[in-house]
Amino acid sequence: MGIARYENFTVQNVATTTDQYGQQITSMTTWFQTRGLIQDVRNSLQIGKDNRVYSDLVKFIVNYTPNTQTMVENQSGYAIVWRGNEWRITDAMESNDRMNITFLCYRNDPTVAV
Repeated sequence: MGIARYENFTVQNVATTTDQYGQQITSMTTWFQTRGLIQDVRNSLQIGKDNRVYSDLVKFIVNYTPNTQTMVENQSGYAIVWRGNEWRITDAMESNDRMNITFLCYRNDPTVAV
């Protein structure tokens, strides 16, 4: 297990709408700022025949609050901004005693041609 540390991050609301031409628009607004335990930062790179795919995973452990419970119930509606990057929630795990929630988040960079 790697080193875990407390760091500040921002939780943002993610809303998807369409413009007058039918193109999808994703807008993000800051919901709240908090501090949580950051753990198991993983960076990976897959190199295929024609391209490279960079992907990252990280765990955010936060206290159980009404806001974090809302995030668990609608994971696709929220993103975490940490170190200047947007992280999307892929899994949420509540502890048995409801003292904290662990969010497993991912960040996929664009595919880069080789």
